[in-house]
Amino acid sequence: MSHDKHPAYDPTSARSIVEYAKRLEGHTLREMSDAPELQDPHKRRGAFGNAVEEYYFKYAINSDSAPDFSEAGLELKATPLKRTKKGELVAKERLVLTMIDYMSVPAETFETSHLLDKAGDILFIFYIYEPETNPVDYKVELAERWHIPTEDLPQLKKDWETVVNKIRSGHAEDISGSDTLYLEACTKAANGSIRRKQPFSDVLAKPRAWALKASYMTGIERQLLNKTRVIKRESGEETLSLLPLVRRRFEPFFGMTQRELMDHFEISNSKDACARITKRILGVGENEDVSELEKANAKPKTIRLKANSRPKEAISFPAFDYFELEKTDFEHSDFHAQLDQLYLFVIYREREKDVYALSDVCFWRMPEKDLSEAKRCYEQMRQNVREGRADLSVKSSENRCCHVRPHGRDSRDTRPQPYGEPVVKKCFWLNQGYLQEEIVLTLSS
Repeated sequence: MSHDKHPAYDPTSARSIVEYAKRLEGHTLREMSDAPELQDPHKRRGAFGNAVEEYYFKYAINSDSAPDFSEAGLELKATPLKRTKKGELVAKERLVLTMIDYMSVPAETFETSHLLDKAGDILFIFYIYEPETNPVDYKVELAERWHIPTEDLPQLKKDWETVVNKIRSGHAEDISGSDTLYLEACTKAANGSIRRKQPFSDVLAKPRAWALKASYMTGIERQLLNKTRVIKRESGEETLSLLPLVRRRFEPFFGMTQRELMDHFEISNSKDACARITKRILGVGENEDVSELEKANAKPKTIRLKANSRPKEAISFPAFDYFELEKTDFEHSDFHAQLDQLYLFVIYREREKDVYALSDVCFWRMPEKDLSEAKRCYEQMRQNVREGRADLSVKSSENRCCHVRPHGRDSRDTRPQPYGEPVVKKCFWLNQGYLQEEIVLTLSS
């Protein structure tokens, strides 16, 4: 950008740029600039961000790798939010930061990495994406300068090293988004057949870029709006990544029964008593969300294990809609999203009959290799619905991972189906035996 003083802001001053950006909050580009309607914005990703640069900040778009506001060292990132079915705003997608150079990245350390360079000082413009709207009419929700919070650095470093160590060991082709919590190495190429060389193997690997996961982006937005609380770190805990930090919070309470924990935290007996205990252990209020868990898209789930390590009950998911099930394929289903979710399992073990004591915590997500088995269960249930037999379920003996069974209050708690009489509400469940194997495996790894 040239040194010409822009009448509305000083391009050499980050503070001036941010103040100017904040004027966009609550407004659209059409209201705040002379931006024309954008031609076929669906074809070009980044149409909104480019329009902000061109028509609001009035500088020429470039693809050069220096920060957008180079004299102020500030990178501009316009990032879309979408509304969930519940009406909450969440990040629509991950934020791609920079390509990964397989040949040079093994020589970097996290602290000297090209990635940290790109994510050092960012001006975020969060806007609300509306599918049928021209981008000049998207409303800007938030414009804010952002630096990586210190509490996130240990987990980002762990994620970075997980990916780079695969490259160092000659396995760039095995990198997977589910390896990491905040940062991911996402595939990035004009088409799926493109491959790149890697330094320590002759196997070609897909091109990938460093990106902040969508859940992390949601977490940033909520943290900037003060909607979440971070886990307070004690002295000596500065370098702990997320799971060791969470475990350290829980360890003092291992061995205490649910009743003892309720007394300790003065929590009344209720269906969600264990969920409330979890929040108190992590040091946040009952109506607050834990920033770090939100960024990792990690949902706390209480698991009770019998003395023989078998879960007391299978894990259930919310009841499904028979019409939705019939028309939605597995990859786009709520069930797939629920399995792709990371869970923080808070484990209570049976000490004596019906008395459970807190014993461990771990992160769990269904391994990719098991998703095809879950898909088989989903498709089988979908077929039942298509044949007008939504009354038929998928038994746990028919599938290694999951099954379907009623999830209503009683037999009168029904839902309509496309090709027959209404049937009792049902949902997908994870099998007890499968859960037992997965928990044993996760705790031992």
